[in-house]
Amino acid sequence: MTTDALFALKVIVEKYREKQRELHCVFIDLEKAYDRVPREEMWYCLRAKGVTAKYIKVIQEMYEGNETVVRRDVGSTEPLYVRVGLHQGSALSPLLFAIVMDVLTDPIRHEVPWNMYADDVVLFE
Repeated sequence: MTTDALFALKVIVEKYREKQRELHCVFIDLEKAYDRVPREEMWYCLRAKGVTAKYIKVIQEMYEGNETVVRRDVGSTEPLYVRVGLHQGSALSPLLFAIVMDVLTDPIRHEVPWNMYADDVVLFE
C-alpha cells in the first residue's frame, strides 16, 4: 500500500470510531482473483452483461481443453490441464476480468465505501 492509501484507511477508521460504529474491511487481491476465476462464473457474467451467445461460444472454445507445461533447465513437466483462471498474456483476458468484477461487485459497489490500490481492493462496511 502507498502512503496515500494508508492515510485514506486511517481516516476511514477514525470516522467510524468517532461514530462508535463497527468497521468491517474486506481485502481483495486482484492478482490472485485473476488466476482463480471459475469458468462457469465467467460464462454467467458474460450472459449477465448481454454478450451474445455466439461470442460466448467462441470464448468458451478458446478456453476448452487448455493445458500448460512447466519448463525447467532439466526439461518440461507433463501437460497440466487448466480449468480455472484467465489466459495469461491474452489481450481478451483483462476485458473478461473487468466484466466478471463488474457483475460480481455491482450489488455492493454502490452500497459500501471502497478503495482501489494497484492490484488490491478494500471494501468497507
